[in-house]
Amino acid sequence: MDHTLSVLENRLNVGIRLANKKIHESAAKDVRLNGMGTTVVIGQIADDRFYVAHVGDSRCYRVRGGQIKQVTRDHSLLEDYKEARPGMSDEEQRKFPHKNVITRALGMRDTVQVDISSEEIQDGDIYLLCSDGLSGMVPDPALLEHLKVGGDLDAAVGELVVAANAAGGVDNITVLVLECRLN
Repeated sequence: MDHTLSVLENRLNVGIRLANKKIHESAAKDVRLNGMGTTVVIGQIADDRFYVAHVGDSRCYRVRGGQIKQVTRDHSLLEDYKEARPGMSDEEQRKFPHKNVITRALGMRDTVQVDISSEEIQDGDIYLLCSDGLSGMVPDPALLEHLKVGGDLDAAVGELVVAANAAGGVDNITVLVLECRLN
């Protein structure tokens, strides 16, 4: 338990850390699983807040007022490099030689640091939780196009998977979309 976190935040943190422990232990017991790891992003609503916890480059986005915003920060060499070198152009980011190297993942070590954040929900907010099989293949403006407020979110999920596959589909594609309505 981390006494600086709320009970809910501790629940998210402990859940991910336990998953990390199980993956790490499985890899240690079976040489075929050596180096096995994964990323994770989870969200939870409590009252009027949306909580998100993540490790790696699985992402959470929020759509509000016709704009899309990445809520999580990837744990990757590219993000570390961008932080160290502000003003990196989109072209430089696309050509960065190690953009797919993650710096944090479940199962790689016996313990893992989990990033947790929360924000107040506004009526109509849409949250997208996804693996890099989606975010790495479909640019943010295209994600936004599929996630129109009041649209058919089931159809949007299917369209996003089709778009990621059409762009190459080089990784697992996981998509969860949630629209928040306050009354």
